[in-house]
Amino acid sequence: MDKKTMYIAIFAIGIVVLFILEPFAIGMLQNAGSKSASTGASGGNSSMASFVGSAVANITITRYEPYLVVTGNASAIEKVKDGLVSSGAATYAVWSGDSLVVSLKSSKGVPAAALEFEAVNASAVATAYLATSDKVKVSDGNGTTVVAEGTSISMQVNPIYEEGSTHEAQFAARVDAGQVTGMGSITILPTVVSGVQIEAEISSQPQATYSVLVGWGGRAAAKQLSAAANATYKERSFVYVANASKEALDAAVSGKAYATGTQPGIISVQNDYTDSETIGRDLLAGGYTAVFPDSVASFAGNGSKDAAEALVASLASANVSATLSTDWTGKIRLPSVLSKDGKNYLGPEGGIELAIEGTGAPAENVTAMNVSVDLEASGSRIVRITAVNPA
Repeated sequence: MDKKTMYIAIFAIGIVVLFILEPFAIGMLQNAGSKSASTGASGGNSSMASFVGSAVANITITRYEPYLVVTGNASAIEKVKDGLVSSGAATYAVWSGDSLVVSLKSSKGVPAAALEFEAVNASAVATAYLATSDKVKVSDGNGTTVVAEGTSISMQVNPIYEEGSTHEAQFAARVDAGQVTGMGSITILPTVVSGVQIEAEISSQPQATYSVLVGWGGRAAAKQLSAAANATYKERSFVYVANASKEALDAAVSGKAYATGTQPGIISVQNDYTDSETIGRDLLAGGYTAVFPDSVASFAGNGSKDAAEALVASLASANVSATLSTDWTGKIRLPSVLSKDGKNYLGPEGGIELAIEGTGAPAENVTAMNVSVDLEASGSRIVRITAVNPA
């Protein structure tokens, strides 16, 4: 059946890993370069001593220091620490004020260990060494761009990324003598993952809604009959024209009495004008294809199906083309772990509940539904569900 996409923001994970500090990052590893910055197409002075702007470039988590600094509920933290020591993932741990410093056997185990502490609502940070791409394009927002040698830095971060992984990031940068010498406000951009196939639990049974689709030529005639049937009627007295600017449409329908206005991709038409063939020819002469949308009469309440069917029959008697349309809405719960191409993406414990909708008659008395999910992730953590479709 046809699918509808439901776009829903679920939850967000903070991914800003550094703030600008007087004026750039503490813990900077200076990589003094001898090459001069080259200018971009927008210009710039390659001999300038210092240049400050913003950049988007790849950043690699080259390695972590093999320890975590953990804060939160002490008894819960101790239980997680004991489990890590028992399994051999951690070697020892000591309290320093309100923080527990946990020494790990391997730096590669930092993200997994941090996730265990976060599962008990604790906060864990680690020292990471980050390296930019070899070349970094820095722009100041005033049309000046320079391309500089990359750099490396160390900082404390929430270790949600695997050691050795590379991610696109946005950050502030300072350039001196062709070398990036300072970075700040680093935000690692989320990864887009599409088409994750999931069997989701149905948490709220799909409910059907019924409406009547009225052909473009009968939209005016259907208005009174829809009102008499107590339907909510959306008359669409306009025409879609893909990839057409307002200026182009103004020229295409200049002097045409049926046109009441234009905007990008849309021509508004007089409510009682029904000659779609003439409009189609006029637009085709200008190289455009017209699409004539249906108007919609919708119903609410338990008797909506019978009311919709009765309106279809009434419109047919009046020689108005109309069809019955069935849609449904419901709620599903995704599991806490979603997988695609061998990689796991982690959501909140207990899964993610969200609304979903589709077209056609809903299945009855079912407990699960196959869906396709699009998401954004930071490392292995789900940042946002961007779309879900019945599969």
